Amino acid sequence: MTATREKLTDQASPSEKKDAQKNLTALIIDDEPANRDFLLRLIEQANYTTHGAGSGKEATSTLDKLEHPPRLIVIDRELPDCEGIELLQQMRKDYPESLIVMATMHDDLPLIRQAFEYGCNVFLVKPHGFMELYKRLTGLEEDPSRLDNLIIDRMGVRPFRR
Repeated sequence: MTATREKLTDQASPSEKKDAQKNLTALIIDDEPANRDFLLRLIEQANYTTHGAGSGKEATSTLDKLEHPPRLIVIDRELPDCEGIELLQQMRKDYPESLIVMATMHDDLPLIRQAFEYGCNVFLVKPHGFMELYKRLTGLEEDPSRLDNLIIDRMGVRPFRR
């Protein structure tokens, strides 16, 4: 259990909870402004400090400026300067403790397998999974498994089976 999670337990004081929440940072990488802005606002409602990027290069630049590693990274599959799956692989290496969500409109089994092979925690098919992602983020500190090894698509939520 990380220090952030420990501080967000019911035993923590209100000031400790507030300090720990400052470390709940999310990076949303999506070249479609409407999707990116919607996710930024939605994840802010789950008490995350959010940052947005429209390309892999912009994401890297934003990450370099962050004080703490991001707790959550959402990566679109298709970006103007790189494939999201390649960015996912690099982000997993650079941020091994972060929750990584691959978000795409493509419900494709080979892509799903590759995303999990490269280290994603959640494969989310847009737009079906946005609200489910939010619901799971709000209960994440009590149960970290709420966002691990999951596919969220038009069929609902299910575990990824290797």
